Amino acid sequence: MKHILCYGDSNTHGYIPGGGRYDDDTRYTGILAKLLGSDYRIIEEGLNSRTSSFDDPFEPYKNGMDCLVPCLDSHKPLDLTILMLGSNDMKVYFSPSVEKIAGSLAKVCQTILMVSEAPVLLVSPIYLGDNMADSDFAASFPPSSIAISHELGGALEEVARQLDIPFLDAAKVTLPSKEDSLHLTKEGHLALAEALAKKVKEILE
Repeated sequence: MKHILCYGDSNTHGYIPGGGRYDDDTRYTGILAKLLGSDYRIIEEGLNSRTSSFDDPFEPYKNGMDCLVPCLDSHKPLDLTILMLGSNDMKVYFSPSVEKIAGSLAKVCQTILMVSEAPVLLVSPIYLGDNMADSDFAASFPPSSIAISHELGGALEEVARQLDIPFLDAAKVTLPSKEDSLHLTKEGHLALAEALAKKVKEILE
């Protein structure tokens, strides 16, 4: 059996636009498990508001690097880690930039490769929606953050090329909900799971 760790933020946790959490069968992790079948085990590690490596002044335990190594060690041996972070790095109080976020995620990938001794699939997050101004999250994500979300995919693809790791741009697969411009719909989870299943098979089979 192959073991796959999904390390991410609220879209890996399964946050429902408007509040709550999608059930096991609706989250992309659960769908991915069904698509891949009994030869695979999917390990969910999604945390709302998790950053790649930045300390959130309002939620100090959200730094993705802080619990990364213990998480990797606790789930060893792993055959693959699917890493999808970056959305929360775009919050205005982090003074975000494409270069800053890409550099941070490169370090996360390098840590995963070193500690897990297994491949990492780097997934660039979905875009921030154009209706963000009407979202409950508008204060954290001004228009400059939306612009960064549209540029990040190319930068992360270059990170993946330099590290010689597989890459998937989730923004080319699905879009955020119209309700909050940040989180996946049910249909979005399905589309992402299907794209990931195809990519995982390319990597591990």
